[in-house]
Order: sequence, then C-alpha cells, then structure tokens
Amino acid sequence: MPEDAVWRIGVARLARLRSNDPILRHKTSKRAVHEAARAEYPRTAIDEVILLNERDEVCEGAITNIFLEDGTGMLLTPPLSSGCLAGVFRTSLICGRKARNRRLTLDALKRHPFHVGNSLRGLVQAVLVT
Repeated sequence: MPEDAVWRIGVARLARLRSNDPILRHKTSKRAVHEAARAEYPRTAIDEVILLNERDEVCEGAITNIFLEDGTGMLLTPPLSSGCLAGVFRTSLICGRKARNRRLTLDALKRHPFHVGNSLRGLVQAVLVT
C-alpha cells in the first residue's frame, strides 16, 4: 500500500451491526451484513464501507478496523462492546499503546482525521464520501 494512499470511505445506510451479536467477536465466514454494506455502493465509488451499530456508533469497516486521530498522537478505535472484531492489527496497536478504545460517532469521523487498517494493509488514511 503506498504510504500516501487515501481511501474513499462510505457509510452503510441500511446494513447495521448488532453490538450484542457474539459472532462479531470472532473472525468468521458469516459476513452477510458486511457484504450487504459493501453492496450499497458501486465498486468504483468507494474503497471501503463503515458499519454502524443500532446505537449509531461506528463499529468497523467491511475489511478493516477504524482509527481516529485524537490530536495527542493516540489513535482511538471502537471498543468491542460497539460490535467490532478485535482484529490482530487493532490489538497490536492497543497493546503497543498506539491506540485505545473509545466509542466513536460518525460526527467524530467527519470532524477529525481518521484511518482504516488491518494486518495486510497497515494504516491507510481515509476520507468520508457522501
């Protein structure tokens, strides 16, 4: 992934995650909601889609975790209680004290720089598209 890459991010309008769904805590092939979220946009319109939960909290991307810059050098990432997968990359950033858990809203993503990331791609700068 080029260091200066910027991914265009959509937000799923119809597909939602349930924060209390225990299957979301595990990497699994049961990904219907993630696939439905991605299908809300044409393939060429976005690079990734973010899913919200029933409380309108940011959860995760279809293939990434979310990381918001808080202005102090620390990254904020949704807690597992929001309904996201822990993710190896996310966990490594938390254990390395580069990220911490915080409930995130869509409004926060509109106001602050953020990234998406996973073990394969690392951190990728992101921008919301509407």
